[in-house]
Amino acid sequence: MKQLEGKTAVVTGAASGMGLAMARRFARAGMKVVLSDIDEAKLSLEVDDIRRLGADVIAVVADVSEEDQNHALFDATIDAFGTANVVCLNAGVQGSIGRSWSLSKADYDWTLGILLQGVIHGVRAFVPHLVEHDDGHVVLTASIAGHISAPFGAPYNIAKHGVATLAETLFHELKIERTNVGVTCLCPGFVNTNIVNATAARAAGSVGSAIDDRGNQMLELSQRALRRGLDPEIVGDQVHDAIINDQFWLFTDQDWDAAISARAQEIGSRNPPRFHGPSQGWKET
Repeated sequence: MKQLEGKTAVVTGAASGMGLAMARRFARAGMKVVLSDIDEAKLSLEVDDIRRLGADVIAVVADVSEEDQNHALFDATIDAFGTANVVCLNAGVQGSIGRSWSLSKADYDWTLGILLQGVIHGVRAFVPHLVEHDDGHVVLTASIAGHISAPFGAPYNIAKHGVATLAETLFHELKIERTNVGVTCLCPGFVNTNIVNATAARAAGSVGSAIDDRGNQMLELSQRALRRGLDPEIVGDQVHDAIINDQFWLFTDQDWDAAISARAQEIGSRNPPRFHGPSQGWKET
């Protein structure tokens, strides 16, 4: 999509972090913007702030893990603006962390419900409209965790691998169908958002928390790394440019390139996996 001005963007997880940065960037590009989030109070504040930029914007409270709420988000978008052109399926949590065999079914269900099922629901709600109008772009927020498998984060890793392969599958299908609908798979590294702090704020042992000593260790590591992470506003700019340039893979930095390449080599040579951290920003923090 070379021209975004006057078109409509929908962003989930838009009350903070990368989603909010995307929404702001789209507003500055002259787009109409639908911000969606489960946090109604924060969403209302941010919509008012973006509206002061002169943007045509609405807020839709939605829990993306619920299929019907994704369809309600689509309906609200059509009611307000008549169409959807750019759809960013970005809502996220870190989810439950700890030993994979110690995590409960509820830990897995809650994390996968938001991170993976939420994206699947969004694709099913919005992509038929984009295909019908033969115009648009879908951004699926995966992660570096969709390409490597750090220990003690099984639900998050599973979900983000799922989102990455869904993005690739969708890309192939839209090409076979000869549509003009583009796809971007956003794979952030460390970005300075509150996603890990939200996990830390949950009651110990509850769904979505660090459930054991290993989870607490990973939580502390991640908090330190994210404090030195990329400014979300940079990611908003990157997403805007990826849509303009019809770019599929969007990695926010190069810190994990060596780790991803090493994993591919291990798979190709049939060697057992080793965990390779980023080139910077993990142990040094």
